[in-house]
Amino acid sequence: MYLPKHFASDDLSLALQLVEEQPLALLLGPDAQGEGFGTHVPLVALSREPLVLEGHMARANPHWGWLAQQRHLMAVFSGPSAYISPRHYDSARNVPTWNYAALHVYGDIELVDGSADKDALLKRLIAQFEPAYAEQWRGLDEDYQQKLLGAIVGFRLRVTRWELKLKLSQNRAATERERIQAALAASSNAEERALAAWMARLAG
Repeated sequence: MYLPKHFASDDLSLALQLVEEQPLALLLGPDAQGEGFGTHVPLVALSREPLVLEGHMARANPHWGWLAQQRHLMAVFSGPSAYISPRHYDSARNVPTWNYAALHVYGDIELVDGSADKDALLKRLIAQFEPAYAEQWRGLDEDYQQKLLGAIVGFRLRVTRWELKLKLSQNRAATERERIQAALAASSNAEERALAAWMARLAG
C-alpha cells in the first residue's frame, strides 16, 4: 500500500493489537481465471514469531481451492477511521482528510482439513471470542459436530511480510494533534473514540 514513512509502523505489538480489535479480514487472491477475489473472514494470531494467523471459511466457497493452488495471498485488516475537519488546524489554508489504521499481511496459505485439527482451530477461536460457548460446543452430539466440521475448511496464513499504516495526524503540529484527539475522544461515535484511543496509544 501507499505508505509514507511518517505513517508507517514496524511495531508488531501494534499490528497484533489491530488484529485482536478488528479480526474481520479481507482475504485477497486470484480466482480460477486469475482475477481478484475477496473473502471476509475473522483471523486470529496462532503464534507471534513466526507470525501465523488462522481462520476458516465455508467449504462451499470456491476461494479456498484457488488459494490452495496459488499458495500466496494478502489479508487486509481495517481499523477505526474518521473524517478529520480542517477546523482543528492552526491555519485556514488546510483541507479535510481521513485518518485510519490499516494492516496488510502477505504470506502462504496452509489448509487445515482434518476433523481433529479443525475442531482444535474452532476451540481456539471460541476461547478468544466467547469462552462460555465452549461447553455448549462440546455438548453437541458427535454427528452434528462432524457435519459442521465437514462444512468448513480451516487454514493458516504463514506471514512473510506485513505493513502497518497508522495515519493519525503524525504530520501535523502537536497542538493540532491534541485538538483532533480531544474532539474524537469526546465524540458520540464509537469508531471515532476508538481512533482517539489509537492516537493516544501511538503518543504513549
